[in-house]
Amino acid sequence: MAYGKRSKISDNLYDYSLMICGESGIGKTTVISEVCEKEFGEDGYLLLNTGDEEGVSAIDDVTYEDVPNFKKFVEICNDIIKNKKTEYPNLKVMIIDTLDQLIDLTQKKAIENWNRENMKNKNFKKAKTLNSVEGGFGAGYDVVFNMIYDQVRALRKVGVRVWYTCHSKTKDIVDPVTSASYTTLTSNLAQRYFNDFKTKVHIVGVACLDRSIEAEGTGRKDIITKKEITVNKIKDEKRKIVFRDDSYSVDSKSRFSGIVDEIPLDSDELIKALKDAIQNSKKKKKVVKNAVVKPNPQPELEDEIEEDIDDVIEDDITEADEDLMEDVIDDIDEDTSDDYPEDLREHVKELCKTCEDAELKTKVKGIIKQYGKLSEVDDDGLKEMYDLLK
Repeated sequence: MAYGKRSKISDNLYDYSLMICGESGIGKTTVISEVCEKEFGEDGYLLLNTGDEEGVSAIDDVTYEDVPNFKKFVEICNDIIKNKKTEYPNLKVMIIDTLDQLIDLTQKKAIENWNRENMKNKNFKKAKTLNSVEGGFGAGYDVVFNMIYDQVRALRKVGVRVWYTCHSKTKDIVDPVTSASYTTLTSNLAQRYFNDFKTKVHIVGVACLDRSIEAEGTGRKDIITKKEITVNKIKDEKRKIVFRDDSYSVDSKSRFSGIVDEIPLDSDELIKALKDAIQNSKKKKKVVKNAVVKPNPQPELEDEIEEDIDDVIEDDITEADEDLMEDVIDDIDEDTSDDYPEDLREHVKELCKTCEDAELKTKVKGIIKQYGKLSEVDDDGLKEMYDLLK
């Protein structure tokens, strides 16, 4: 028996999982519910208003159910799984709003289950915290994650994806290599929970405020320095969603290399960013595929290959980027040499540092942006950059 499948990127948003983190009241529930309403219709999604959350109370026309405890969460999931074809034929996405509230409810249930199952054991001490469940040493975290994700996995089997919202917080991180400390904006979840769920979703966007702060004079002078005393005041404030951050000050993620770094906090912008990321990833894959199948095209086939690449690029590309992409492709076509140094990445880094041509730098940045950052660029991308810079 021969093994091996060919993957295909779906155009449907409901085939992917999404998490939006943000501080309370920033608008994450509004945006994620509007996306579902516009894309899937009122019967195409179900928002779970979990625990003490009251996000839906200030939003009109949201399809939701209250989830006061873990038992209700399981009850809703089981009903959907059992009656998907008859009662929920159009349901595509379930939104857990918020994940941190659901985890709190699940932890209480995990402790309750542990105490009930072991109460008859000799010398058993009743667990009061999650650290005492399953013998401690973090085993309780695994129990809670599996209690939730077992339901998520079962929903996916019947065609329902789970999207999440969660609260955010700032956290101080110490770099293990340089020992330098920096602050990052991340989920309010315990890091172990966040890492577990983060690995299971396709995109993690962090909703935050982008503030412009300026120093403003007070008209008073310091009696020591004789300089005017200034105070910092907010001049401008915008809400946005960050998907990629090379400075690592925002703990976001995307499995799609073609996604934009950030967008305004708006449902239409979010829909566009997600769909563009899907299409950009498809286009990138098509170009790489051609390069692998025909690494040394014969002269008579060059026109056909150029037409294939042009077709890929013209799909869903903005007019502002068309000229830039065509220039990059022309430059690549002019030099198809396979004579590259072994330490190609280091050569490219050095060429980038010494390059003084602004136009070339713009083209190189366009290639890097397809992958997210330079360290993630594959061999084909590095060769493109090398051909341009050398």
